Amino acid sequence: MKPKDIFIKNAIANGSIERLNILLSAAHILNCTANQYAEEAADLMAENGLLLGRLKQLHNNFVKSADMYFREFAGMVFNEKTKMAMFQDMDSFDKVFRDWAKIEKEWKPKQIEDYEREKNDVFEFADHRKEDRESEGIRKEDQAKMGGKRI
Repeated sequence: MKPKDIFIKNAIANGSIERLNILLSAAHILNCTANQYAEEAADLMAENGLLLGRLKQLHNNFVKSADMYFREFAGMVFNEKTKMAMFQDMDSFDKVFRDWAKIEKEWKPKQIEDYEREKNDVFEFADHRKEDRESEGIRKEDQAKMGGKRI
């Protein structure tokens, strides 16, 4: 559906079309970036068996909606030069946003051996804390036996 020519002429004359172009371009770059991150997150969840139930349904609905949006938006950009400029803008924004959000571009999951070692370090730390609490408890018992005097 196309608006009447008079509405288009008025929107051009009052600067609304220029502003609309800027807002839609910025929104599109944000949507593209958000879509990339949502897809990467979904891939990680799926690889780890975490994309389940309602979350999986919602993600599938999001993907369908995003596909419709991106198909529609792609039909609005006709000029190859404009498309290339948009991709350059997206890359530039992605670099700045990743830096701000501290999101590494190249990420690989830890090897299981590394994870097991870290997990064992955490458990070892927890065991030491437990021993500390137990010895603290013994000291408090001794203190109570001695009428509250410190040992």
